[in-house]
Amino acid sequence: MSESQSVPSIPQFAITVLLYDQFDLLEVSGPLEMFGTLPEHFDIQFVSQSGRPVASRQGPKLVADFSIYNSHKTDILLVPGGEGVEQAITNTLLIDWLQQQSSNASYICSVGTGAALLAQAGILKDKAATTNKKRYRWVTGIGNDINWHPVARWVKDGKVFTSSGVSAGIDLSLAVIAQLLDEETARKTAIEAEYIWINDPSDDPFAPLHVVH
Repeated sequence: MSESQSVPSIPQFAITVLLYDQFDLLEVSGPLEMFGTLPEHFDIQFVSQSGRPVASRQGPKLVADFSIYNSHKTDILLVPGGEGVEQAITNTLLIDWLQQQSSNASYICSVGTGAALLAQAGILKDKAATTNKKRYRWVTGIGNDINWHPVARWVKDGKVFTSSGVSAGIDLSLAVIAQLLDEETARKTAIEAEYIWINDPSDDPFAPLHVVH
């Protein structure tokens, strides 16, 4: 290679995951299993309000790298759902932080009832979105001027990705990988994890189990 030729740069993205008390563990670990398979492209970091470890609904704690008062680079913001979301949406410090981050992040993603936090922060205003179908009626009562999709595995509207519940976050993360890198990389990532990727956003097998009109 001649000196005039440059080595192509590898796209790299900082993923910031918001932790709050009683978040759902799979809604964090599932997507991060996919992103973590590609460390050359994705740098994962956790943030909590205090910067201290946070307990999931299932019990295990995750250790935060930052508090919401520390400045750090965020390209992709990931907001999980969980039992603690009902308390979290009343936390004005977290909601204010989400509003600030939404202005700076290139992409904003929520899994399941994490969409309630985005709705409360006004991030979903005039956007199409979906959420956990088991909690659909509760979540869709939050926020205004949101085009909620009652049947959708995941939804992309501009820079905002939202998904149905729990394991759907894995499908969302693969969709983000396909968006930022390419679909072949997303498929190879799913194969590496021995996961069957539902890559059709309208394929929502769990919606019929719940009343979501």
